[in-house]
Amino acid sequence: MTRRVAIDQPFRLDETLSVELDFRWRPLGGGWHSGVLDGRLIHVRQRDGGVEYRADSDADALLSSYFRLDDDVAAVWDELSRRDGTIGALVEEHGHIRVRRQPDRWECLVAYICSANKSVEGIRTSVEKIAGAFGERVELDGDVRRTFPSVESILEAGEERLATLGLGLDKHSRIIAAARRISAGELDLRYLSQPHIPYAEARIRLMGSQGIGPKIADCIALFCLDKLEAFPVDRWVRRAMEGRYRRGVGIPDETLAIWGRDRFGKYAGYANQLLFHAQRDAANRAR
Repeated sequence: MTRRVAIDQPFRLDETLSVELDFRWRPLGGGWHSGVLDGRLIHVRQRDGGVEYRADSDADALLSSYFRLDDDVAAVWDELSRRDGTIGALVEEHGHIRVRRQPDRWECLVAYICSANKSVEGIRTSVEKIAGAFGERVELDGDVRRTFPSVESILEAGEERLATLGLGLDKHSRIIAAARRISAGELDLRYLSQPHIPYAEARIRLMGSQGIGPKIADCIALFCLDKLEAFPVDRWVRRAMEGRYRRGVGIPDETLAIWGRDRFGKYAGYANQLLFHAQRDAANRAR
């Protein structure tokens, strides 16, 4: 059964998903995309005035949260445009993208642990390997996927089995270490996502885990902990800052992150994603 979520804000599904910072989406054809969100297989495509989707049951609330439809994105862009003319110019072309809120915080954390020294495609491959090895089978209209395994499932599988997936470096041990912290109550992702928990505190707590440095902590904070002031600096954001602000060459990532948070304020994460998308889009067009 096809259902629909109405959207009365600037929104383009293809452009949003092309940012590729959620690694479980893939095209199906006919404008449809297949994604696994919070253990559910969902097909989505854009239609006038909203998004159509197919799922095993009602997923309006899940998709509304995922696409952050509770954010007044027009007000976000207005504030950022007042603060920064460069961002204002980019909003005219790319203001339809969204910062997505990942519903499975554990999956988001693992994905970014896997991101070290990997391309977007490499991260996607790693996440799918983990899901394929330990997740549960889900099917929708002949499309078969795997859910992302829980903390308990990963701990039950153990470090040796995780190591056989060839995730690179010692990422299997980093994932197990994070799972143990979560299982022991030392790292509570749901708690860190609460509005009263400051970004700085969430970041420090995340960085207490092996393999989670400042950039990975910022990605997790932005995409699943509701810390919109986070400003992750990867190669695309660095290139954008070099080209548009003449900043970046020889400057440490952490210094650039601080600069971004100071310049863009409480919506720095939205500015970050606009810069990220615009830089990748320009590179793709130049090929």
